[in-house]
Amino acid sequence: MLRIKTLLLTALVLLCLQVSGQGRLVSVQREQILSLKQQIDSVVQEFGLDVQKKDLAFAFRLLKVIKRDVHCVALTYRTVDPKGREITASGLISYPERGVWRGTVEMSPYNREKPLCGSSRLYTTEVLASVLGYVTLIPDNIGYGATDSLAIAYQMSGNSALVSAHLREAATEYFREYLGRQLPRNTYLFGYSLGAPNALALAYHYADNPQSDVRMKAVCLGSGAYDPALAFELILARGEVTYLFYPGLVRSLNTWMDTRLDPSKLFCGRVLEDYEIISEGMTSPLDLSREYGTNIHSYLNPDFFNGHENPDILRLKEALKSLSIPPESIHPLPASVQVVLRHSAEDGIVPVACTDVLYQHMKAPWHSVTYYRNKKGTHYETAVRSFIDLALLLL
Repeated sequence: MLRIKTLLLTALVLLCLQVSGQGRLVSVQREQILSLKQQIDSVVQEFGLDVQKKDLAFAFRLLKVIKRDVHCVALTYRTVDPKGREITASGLISYPERGVWRGTVEMSPYNREKPLCGSSRLYTTEVLASVLGYVTLIPDNIGYGATDSLAIAYQMSGNSALVSAHLREAATEYFREYLGRQLPRNTYLFGYSLGAPNALALAYHYADNPQSDVRMKAVCLGSGAYDPALAFELILARGEVTYLFYPGLVRSLNTWMDTRLDPSKLFCGRVLEDYEIISEGMTSPLDLSREYGTNIHSYLNPDFFNGHENPDILRLKEALKSLSIPPESIHPLPASVQVVLRHSAEDGIVPVACTDVLYQHMKAPWHSVTYYRNKKGTHYETAVRSFIDLALLLL
């Protein structure tokens, strides 16, 4: 009887939300149940991992002991694009098929080509948190899934925070309507690489909006370009990067910030010739670097290096400065939120100085901040260690 009353009340609340136009959830698209073996096989394939390495072997042994299947659901919901316009986006939520929900993990996805977003595949590496007993929320972000006809919103962390927060609201409606359950308030935020500044922006969003009914427990970040302008300057000085990312970033800036950057003033050679195709986001930047090379002198306009920066270069750098996370105007995170940072000095994609600066900004007597600054390890090896950092927080 009590359950019937609860379901009736839930239906009434949802109806009121729809009538008032405040509901986030638009539709449930597809769902599937994943076995643990399927998840592990996918992670190993996606990252090309050597599972014999000590820390990786430990992580996979731990997962095999747990043996928990995960229910994945792709849905669409109402949010806003980087220009503040209403839009219907998509995302993936996952939860343990059986057992108690121990909390919520909100994942900001790392960069991937458009066809590989969570809602398109009904799977993404980040759902592994559900193996540990947590509901996991993973937005596709603008430019993916339901919005894949649009330019990817690279480094638009402020917008990504809103897109993530709105997914949480849509997931709350989904669980109430379809399962008659509540989304746990206790929340852990995670982001790696491109997802790291987005996750940090989400943490500040929740800190600045305590009425959101979110109880943040920890923020776990790995190898992020929290200061894109600094990252770019260091890559220019280094002269090489194993990730051909900037054509897509320029397309994003032109689309969402109206920077009016002229690709011919920023790129040269084959990258300029193929700019339209490269910048679409259909191929991973790692594969693009294998095709077009890692020497940035071969594809960036010589004005980047000859001391005669053209107006487009200056506008690009100003735009990158405006995307820094966190800007000085943002308040510190609550003292109760544990922060874990990780980066490698050998990172060939995002310079470690980005996390060094963030750590100096965040560490204070009222902050609980741990920084693992590895001497060795690639960008991708650090990814796995960052996931292990999160797992240790969740256990």
